[in-house]
Amino acid sequence: MTADDLSVGVLSLAGVRPAAIRGAVEVLLVECSPPELDFFARQLEAHLPVRVEKMLLAELTAVTRRPKQAGRWRAAVTSFCHLPQVERLLKGKGVPVIALLAEAHLETLHRLAQFPSGTRVGVASTTVETAHNLEHSIANANLPNIALVGVCPAEGAALGRLVRRADVIVCSTAAAERVRGLAGSIVQVMIDDRALDQRAIEMLATLLVQQNGDRPTAAPAPRRLRSRRSGRHESRQGATRATALGK
Repeated sequence: MTADDLSVGVLSLAGVRPAAIRGAVEVLLVECSPPELDFFARQLEAHLPVRVEKMLLAELTAVTRRPKQAGRWRAAVTSFCHLPQVERLLKGKGVPVIALLAEAHLETLHRLAQFPSGTRVGVASTTVETAHNLEHSIANANLPNIALVGVCPAEGAALGRLVRRADVIVCSTAAAERVRGLAGSIVQVMIDDRALDQRAIEMLATLLVQQNGDRPTAAPAPRRLRSRRSGRHESRQGATRATALGK
C-alpha cells in the first residue's frame, strides 16, 4: 500500500475527509434511472468533498461528442453493470472510470440470518435495476437459511405474485407502502435502502488524492521590496546596504 492508500483507508474509517482533496472537485455520475442517480449522488457527496454531475446513460453518447466536455471531470463513476459501456464512451477522454457497488445494510443481513431455515425472501424496489442490485447483495451474503424466490419492481401484477410466494419481502422505502398494501399481515416487510460499498468510496478517494499529488503546485509569489519612504530608519538601512554593495 502506498502512503496515500493507507491514509485514505484510515480516514474513511474515522469519517474524516482526506485533506488532499478537501477542495471540492467535480465527478461524473452515470446511471440509467433518476432514482439510481439520486441515490449514488447523495452517498458520494456525503462521504467525499465532490460535486456530482448526474447524467443518464442514454445522454452520455451525445455529451462526450462535444469538444472539451469531459475536461472538467476528475473521474466518472457508475454501477458495475454499466461499467463496460461507460468506459467505452469515455475512452481517450482522460477520465478514469470507477465502478460502484450498492449493498444491503449489515442490519438487514443480520435480521435475515435469524429466520428459520427455508424462509422464502423476495426483493422489490421502485426500479428493476435497484431491485436486482439489492438481490445480488443478499445472495452474495450466502445465508444458508433463506431462499431468494424472486425480484420485481414495486408496480404491476408481478409484485402481487411475488408477495404470494414469499415469507419476507425486502424493499426500499419508496416501495414500502405498495408492498405493505399487498402483503397484509401474512408477509413480513423489511426496509432496506442500500448503502454504498465502502471500498468503492475508498477507491475514488485514493484516485482523487493521487491526481491531486500529480498536479504541479503554484510557485511562491515573489517577496515585495519594502518601500524606502516609510521613515528615517529604513532610509538609513538602505544607505548602509548600498554602501556595503559598493564595497
